[in-house]
Amino acid sequence: MAELSAESELLLLLSRQQVTDTQMARVRTIISQDEPRLDWGHFAVQAARHRVAPLVGWHLWRLLTTERVAGIDSPVVLLLYSAYRDTQRANELMLAEVQAISDAAADQGITVLMRKGGHLAFAVYQEPGTRPMGDLDVLVTREEAPTLVKALEGLGYVEGNPTRVDIVPLSKRERAFWRLYGSDLPKMNKFGEFHRPIVSIDINVSLALPGKGYDVPVGAVLAHAGRHRYGDASFLVPSPEDAVIDLAAHIYKTSTTLRFMNRGKHRQLLKYVDIAEVVRRAGPDLSWDLLLERVDEYAVAGPVFYGLAHLRMLFPDAVPADALTALRQRCPEPERLLNEYGQWDLPEPRAWQQDFLTRFFDPDADRDLPASKSLV
Repeated sequence: MAELSAESELLLLLSRQQVTDTQMARVRTIISQDEPRLDWGHFAVQAARHRVAPLVGWHLWRLLTTERVAGIDSPVVLLLYSAYRDTQRANELMLAEVQAISDAAADQGITVLMRKGGHLAFAVYQEPGTRPMGDLDVLVTREEAPTLVKALEGLGYVEGNPTRVDIVPLSKRERAFWRLYGSDLPKMNKFGEFHRPIVSIDINVSLALPGKGYDVPVGAVLAHAGRHRYGDASFLVPSPEDAVIDLAAHIYKTSTTLRFMNRGKHRQLLKYVDIAEVVRRAGPDLSWDLLLERVDEYAVAGPVFYGLAHLRMLFPDAVPADALTALRQRCPEPERLLNEYGQWDLPEPRAWQQDFLTRFFDPDADRDLPASKSLV
């Protein structure tokens, strides 16, 4: 296992909502040490690439404005903090959309759940501005999806690909690709405001890609959901157990499927921070025994083990050792599972030649990735 660079170690220390006194002392040491000297430009690029710039900027701004730390690069801190402020403003608009969509769904008598960013920013992260989101992911049964589409059209959303001036309808080939290879419907978009020029809705009717040998029953996830309030907004969110299962399986999907890997989605620290924060926020309300029961019920031991095993490599305290051992025992070839990718796209899967932490923080590790034939 390669030793982490100063930039990668600092990124891991600050990519969490609660930084302990011991961790903050290490942060000060890394920032102020002469050797190895921190490369602030590389650190800022890594924070952006891993989608944790708002969270990291939030911590560093508080450090910059409350104490003197030798070696801190104020312009870089201001740049990262601006990512937090921009995300905060954008998410104010997104919260209004969360409420509008929830209200429209209730008016139509259908059940719609917020997942990923729409759930996490307002129910898990204490500061919504620390959790960016590219779109709103909503979960609905396939049977009720057409009703949701009509409700979204009533809110001004249009199916298609957004440009600066218009939303262009999908081509026949793109529509066919969505139907055959997607776990969701084509995105619906509308023009927003300055801090969120385009608002996109990802209508998920499944939590796994077609033909991958596993699935998570949408009806069960919706049945386990609870209602969360944030300010005046009220919306459905998954149970802690289902949220961990969903997020871990999502990591497996984006880390082994070429069309996601070619866009760098297999190397995004935020995906792992999300699970760690769900676990921390839920505390004793998350039952690992119940999680294992649902893993068995859903038959998703492999994808969940994949996500949580890699999570523990990044954040060792996030997953109990006995829970991870139980998941490992449910997988016929756990080490092979953790090391393979491209099994859904290639005649034969490929295996990584570098250990996880080395390749995770090294974008050059992707230079030999095969191209994807995806249309979306």
